[in-house]
Amino acid sequence: MDAGTDSQLAETASNVKNEKFQLTENESVQVESKKQSRLKVATVCFLCFFNLTYYMDRFGIAGILTAIQCDLGATDSQAGLLQTAFIIPYVIFSPVVGYLGDRYSRRLILVLGIFFWSCATLTASFMPELWSFIVVRSLTGVGEACFSSLAPAIISDLYASNVRSKYLAVYYFAIPVGSGLGYIIFAEVATAAGDWRWGLRVTPVFGFITVVLILLFLQDPPRGQSEGSRMKTTSWMDDLKYFATHGSYIWISIATTAVAFIAGAFGAWGPKYITLGLVTQQEQQSEDISDLLGRVSLVFGFITVVTGLMGVIFGSLMGTKLRGKYPTVDPEICGFGVLASVPLIFAMTILARGPEAPTYITFFFGQWFLNLNWALATDMLMYTIVPTRRSSAKAIQILLNHVLGDAGSPYIIGLLSDAFKPLVDSGYSTKYLTSSSSFLRNGTLPIEEQDCDLSPIDVTTAERDFTALQYALFIALFIQVLGAFAFIATSWTIIDDKAEVDRAAATNQIKTSVQSDSVVDSISLKPTALPPAIVISEYL
Repeated sequence: MDAGTDSQLAETASNVKNEKFQLTENESVQVESKKQSRLKVATVCFLCFFNLTYYMDRFGIAGILTAIQCDLGATDSQAGLLQTAFIIPYVIFSPVVGYLGDRYSRRLILVLGIFFWSCATLTASFMPELWSFIVVRSLTGVGEACFSSLAPAIISDLYASNVRSKYLAVYYFAIPVGSGLGYIIFAEVATAAGDWRWGLRVTPVFGFITVVLILLFLQDPPRGQSEGSRMKTTSWMDDLKYFATHGSYIWISIATTAVAFIAGAFGAWGPKYITLGLVTQQEQQSEDISDLLGRVSLVFGFITVVTGLMGVIFGSLMGTKLRGKYPTVDPEICGFGVLASVPLIFAMTILARGPEAPTYITFFFGQWFLNLNWALATDMLMYTIVPTRRSSAKAIQILLNHVLGDAGSPYIIGLLSDAFKPLVDSGYSTKYLTSSSSFLRNGTLPIEEQDCDLSPIDVTTAERDFTALQYALFIALFIQVLGAFAFIATSWTIIDDKAEVDRAAATNQIKTSVQSDSVVDSISLKPTALPPAIVISEYL
């Protein structure tokens, strides 16, 4: 064989070897890409699982609220404080977590926060006195601060555009669905065990499971990965100035706080309110009150789950389908949805005294319209805030949502209910009196004389309690109207704010590319024009 033939064979063999190497390398990249894709999906699933668990615990209390009140001797205002007390630790830790979450390991913060939350939730179920129970339950605010500020930002760094909208919709299923499951599970477990405390011992188990899953599988992406940029963080004061002058952020925060207020008010008091309304009917007096309360909690939870699924899915789909043609459609969907739910929820509060079917029907559609906003509101926040400020933005917004919204409203409604009771016609209080000597001057049966095993609700004061609670809930509806108009006002600023974020990401991509090219070949590097419409130093 001549030299030319040998050379051709050697060249052919080399080409085959190179092709095999390239195929192997491509296969390795594909395998790695599939693995990363699975880890991203798993990360979203773990975050959704704990969000579901958290809201189960938060609103499951409402399913056993009357039993807690009767056992621990709590007034309406004290019962509302159960949903509000966690605000103090949350206010302390939330800004800190937002700052750390934009700069350090989010995986570690999540693990510590969820573990602490699980321990506090479990410990609270063993507290024998009202105030010790409230204090220990309040410590769950530490875990809430660690989780709720970081989870949406992680999802936003994993996915962009419409894909992010879909995954955020899945994440926010947890608010209505978890709340509904909480009513059902807490009430059923408490009934089966014969003790309301066992209802509180379900969610800590799920919390410990989440900790293990996060340690093993959670992916913590670089900030801004989904936009293809690597922005540097700025100072805390610069971030605060940015939020204070950011139009969309201000309007979205006002709107979500108002929606959280109404959701917290009816979520905490809804089952008891409907039960009181049914108790005031003469035909319901023969039914066991505990069974009635369990049935109401079951139906209330079922409606919350179904309307949550329908509302979040429908709102997210409308947003992703129409966003291309109508850039302001997201806030408009949220605003008109919240506004449409106002007359329906008002009708529910009026009809709660009558037959059950109209009450549940109006509540169903009122909740459905209200739930249109959950995923879209967070999606708007994520695409109008630069990536390096999203954790802080979400932390501050949730702080407002809790302090002025869903955590504060149960206590405010309970406080107003107690204040209205003396003003309600005393005829309501004495409608079912059998012995006036066993009642206090305002017509209430002393807690120590009420047999909680027979009934968690005092039927002799049901009429008065129902009316006082109804007046308090009417006030919440005015806050809901404010939220609707705040969402609509977001449409005035959202286009400019989103464009600003897009320009910041593009600027950073170009600067990163220029720096990379200079390392490879600094001699052949040519000046690259940067977009003139943004000040680079603000984001880099």
